[in-house]
Amino acid sequence: MISVGITSTVRMRIDQRLLEKAARAALSGLSAEVSIVVVGDKRMRALNRDALGHDYVTDVLSFDYGDSPEGRQIELIVCAPHAAREARAHGVPAVQELARYVVHGCLHCAGHDDQDASQQQKMWAAQERVMKRLFGKAYRDPGL
Repeated sequence: MISVGITSTVRMRIDQRLLEKAARAALSGLSAEVSIVVVGDKRMRALNRDALGHDYVTDVLSFDYGDSPEGRQIELIVCAPHAAREARAHGVPAVQELARYVVHGCLHCAGHDDQDASQQQKMWAAQERVMKRLFGKAYRDPGL
């Protein structure tokens, strides 16, 4: 079973049902409790700096706190303004881009990595499969 909780600190409309579906699709087959926090640029930059020492806004931060009796404990922090900018740049809906960040973060917590070209190719293929399943014919390839 996958339990998903979502908190938003931004004034943008967030499709919480879609983000929940994205987490469930990416973690299919696992038992997990997932916390998704949607933040703005300033908060994401501070969190990225504090967590990873990177002083810039990023798309998603994922934290896997390990297993508990309720399943794997996962926290995702996604940046809605960053998703909106990237969506505009790639000609895709912002809601799709934000869902991609949730899928990407969940895949990291499920054991995927993208540190080298081979890992990145496998992870992105898995990410695209989940995105196509989520959006069906409405899916728009960002051409990354």
